[in-house]
Amino acid sequence: MTTDMNWWEKEPLRIIEICDGFDLKKLPVEVLAKTVKKLGGNVQHFHCMELSTKQYGPGLDDRSLYFRTPLAKKQNPDRLGEYLPYAKKYGIRVIVYFNVHWYTVDFGRRHPDWVQIKQDGNPIQEVYGTGTSFCINSPYREWVFQILKDLCSYDIDGIFYDGPIFFSNTCYCEYCQKLFEQQAGNSLPSKSDRNHPLWKKFVEFQAESMERFLEESNNVIKNINPEILFYMNGNSSWPYWPTGRDNHRIIKHTDILGAEGGFLYGDLNQTPIFKPALTGKLLSSQAKGKVAVVFDCAGHKNWSWYLLPETEISILLYETSFSSAQWWVAVFPDDINQPEMKAISEFGNFIKKHPEPFVHTKSAANIALLWPSKSAEQYSGSSVPFTDFTEEIKGQEIGNLLMELYGFYEALVNSKVVFDVIDEHNFDRLYGYELVILPNAACLSKQDCLQIKEYVKKGGNIVANFETSLYDENGNQRNNFELSDVFGVNFAGTIFGPLRHDYVSPVKTKNRLLKNITKKYFPAPEYGINIETTTGKSLIFYCEKLKGRYDHTPEVSQKPMVVVNRYGKGRVIYLAGTFGSTIAKFRFREYFLLVKNFCYHLSKPLVEFENSNHIEVFLRKNEKNMFLYLINQTSGIKRPLSDIQPLEKVKIRMNVDAKDVVALNLGCKIKFKKMPRSIEFVLSYLKNFEILKISI
Repeated sequence: MTTDMNWWEKEPLRIIEICDGFDLKKLPVEVLAKTVKKLGGNVQHFHCMELSTKQYGPGLDDRSLYFRTPLAKKQNPDRLGEYLPYAKKYGIRVIVYFNVHWYTVDFGRRHPDWVQIKQDGNPIQEVYGTGTSFCINSPYREWVFQILKDLCSYDIDGIFYDGPIFFSNTCYCEYCQKLFEQQAGNSLPSKSDRNHPLWKKFVEFQAESMERFLEESNNVIKNINPEILFYMNGNSSWPYWPTGRDNHRIIKHTDILGAEGGFLYGDLNQTPIFKPALTGKLLSSQAKGKVAVVFDCAGHKNWSWYLLPETEISILLYETSFSSAQWWVAVFPDDINQPEMKAISEFGNFIKKHPEPFVHTKSAANIALLWPSKSAEQYSGSSVPFTDFTEEIKGQEIGNLLMELYGFYEALVNSKVVFDVIDEHNFDRLYGYELVILPNAACLSKQDCLQIKEYVKKGGNIVANFETSLYDENGNQRNNFELSDVFGVNFAGTIFGPLRHDYVSPVKTKNRLLKNITKKYFPAPEYGINIETTTGKSLIFYCEKLKGRYDHTPEVSQKPMVVVNRYGKGRVIYLAGTFGSTIAKFRFREYFLLVKNFCYHLSKPLVEFENSNHIEVFLRKNEKNMFLYLINQTSGIKRPLSDIQPLEKVKIRMNVDAKDVVALNLGCKIKFKKMPRSIEFVLSYLKNFEILKISI
């Protein structure tokens, strides 16, 4: 470890936010510090701005500031100054929480020129159903910069922006109108009209506005104290067009890249258990070597004052930490003595005792799964999920990007392979992977496709499906796949479906890609795409469409569903349908088997298990050790999960030359059988999780 590292890079961050901003008198400040330490935290998001008062209403207000600032319209006690000595006493780093997107309606009325304006010309007044929001292109920015200066006069360790954000129907204020006209020579277009010729310019204008605001904010902070960390709430696996929050721009001017990957909403059976890990992997690939943080919430959203079960909270933290991200977890003051908090304290203190697997490691994955971020901005199948910042915006069902990603992700987890999540900005680093999976990456530029072609020519392997490369980066449809020669197929001009009760059938010849698939027929993807093979060979065909589910015995057609091809030194599998979303919806056994066979055929398995289902696997390394992270997901049928069934005698084989194996959670050495370039061992007991430290 070099001595010139920033403080936030030196050890694993366990960030605790006790959300007392709704009532700053709820807990004495020393209790806050003691609680953070008890929960195993070493960093705190600290509230010194009240977000809800009976007098002024919900949201931040300039009469609710509890630190020294000339901007305060009401003089309140200096809560920040009072707290800092206790934080130092208990070894807690203090990051001040600054909500820059939610203000009282009354504050907005006193500064009408600051307020974000909706497309209909009215000020926004429904943030969280209660408040307003200000525009970062208005004079409001100067108010924010003065707050930063006042906060930096204290001996704090960081400042966190909750927000900033544009909303899906904003902003049409006079300042945005003027700036856009100066840049584009036209007035602002409708943000809801994605076919408007200026729509993309509008989206980029908002992302650039966000970047400029962050750059100036960071300059204010760093000019006062370069050791003060600065970051904000960024984006995860959804488009940035509704909010202006583009992670690749954000990370240029912030010290950490974070997003709400661990906020779980509504019916948890509709939310993948791997959501935090997916977010952590994606953020790590986007962070340009900086720290990634996943924001986890202990509450079951939208019921913020109702906790998830202990098991769910534990899995949130395991998924986050094992994905290479650091964690931030939010709890409310009423939660801190609840039994569910045991999940946070036990794992936080485990990391404190064993920091090595959680910092300064790099992924050992040889497979990459693409989050098609360019398609997310332009493609009709791109959707926006419900979050604390966005209302749900449904994309076209056909080719839904998030469902395609989720389906392939789950199949990879089910296959127990080690993989990263990347986006197109990582295409210059594809050669570190043996296999890259492109889940309906519909919108790819010519340069993107050239990079993929070169990767495959030189021996890389890909799996792609549906409309991958059928559109350019601006969402314009091509006449053929840009990667048609790589796939060994041509687009035949049409998409068909929905296939509600239809089938596919594999060829009769033996092929290891069809290993363990014994059915003559199994369900077809929900939507297919007509293709003609060129150099590719068909492995699975669609059956003729049935008029009804009891029409007649399925008849195999000449329409290919799975095509294999060689391109240069590489191998390619193209799936002519909505393969990933079909996994996510229906979880057909044969689809899982196909993905596992693809992985084992096109990449070397790094870790293999014998008779052990429901284990999620991560593998990372540093100069001296490899770390094998295991999450036991053997639990109840439905979420929220309340119990984990321990596993015994888990037999593991690893393709590594090891000197020593230690189970950190069990706290014991593991005997292993050494073979040429691999080892085999038995993990006697797997409760919730285990980390195996393998000396190499």
